[in-house]
Amino acid sequence: MRKTFLALTVSIFLCGGVHAQQSGSKHLTSNEIQRVKAVKVLLSVVDKKPLRMTIAELEKTREPEINLEIKEAMAQAYTDVVRDYKVEGQKKKEWLYSMVCLNMAYLQFGGQQPASGDSNSLNKLIRQELKKHLSLEVLRQSGLLYSL
Repeated sequence: MRKTFLALTVSIFLCGGVHAQQSGSKHLTSNEIQRVKAVKVLLSVVDKKPLRMTIAELEKTREPEINLEIKEAMAQAYTDVVRDYKVEGQKKKEWLYSMVCLNMAYLQFGGQQPASGDSNSLNKLIRQELKKHLSLEVLRQSGLLYSL
């Protein structure tokens, strides 16, 4: 019984590795890893995830380069708002970063920029910052926006 369990566990582990390789898993280049490190520096106050874990998550995505650019845009948008609006305090910074993440998801799921009379100017500001830091190539990329 124990040998059967061990054999089953080993085969599941090996099959999982093959599936990951077949699904397009790719290693980041040294330049991309440097870019991830720069993102981690910008987000050091709010993102405590280890560098290696962030790299592994990017490598598992279908489009690591696009997802890295999205992370860069989010980090830069967060940093710009913190600097321009003098956001202070850990809780406020964490909340702001959660709003950046929420707004990026909103854009990815096809949310439209609200009309100029939008009552929530923070969301509008964050979306403008995100769009400012995303390349036109990524904004036009079919893999960026998902619909239900």
